[in-house]
Order: sequence, then C-alpha cells, then structure tokens
Amino acid sequence: MTAERLRRLEVPFPGGESYRDVVERTRSLLRDVADRHDGHTVVLIGHSANLWALQHLLEGRGLAELVAAPFAWQEGWTFRLDRGAAAQGTASST
Repeated sequence: MTAERLRRLEVPFPGGESYRDVVERTRSLLRDVADRHDGHTVVLIGHSANLWALQHLLEGRGLAELVAAPFAWQEGWTFRLDRGAAAQGTASST
C-alpha cells in the first residue's frame, strides 16, 4: 500500500489525481479562503489526501513523508491560515 501511495505522488490514480495535483488544488483553495473568508472559521471536510496537502502546505512537511507514514485518524485537525502566507500557499497549524 505504501509503495502504491508513493507512486501516486506524481502519477494520478486512474480517473483521478496525483497527490501533487491535490496539493496544487488545495493551494488554490487556501487563497480563495483567505480572500473570501478572512477572519472567519471555515470547516473543511475531506480525505487523507486533503489532510496531507494541508500539512504539506501549512506545516512545511514533506509530501512523500506524509504519504508514506501510517495514517493516524483523529476526530479533527485545526489549522490557522495567515492571509499573507495564503498568497504563497503557506501558513501555520495549531
């Protein structure tokens, strides 16, 4: 399973996206959230690829490291988006 996820860093799943594609889509989402919802709480619902993209962009963690690690489910994650950093697709998590 880990080898397949690592292969999909750049190669899209059949009929879907690669993990890098998800990161770029998430980067765009963060810019939209910063522009449209500055100062508000926003709830995002997604799957592991979305979480890994947020952790990659907001915490600076390596995407391959995130994809290869065992997934540790929890009830939720909280991230704080800095409007200035969102323009670059980066911020901080809490």
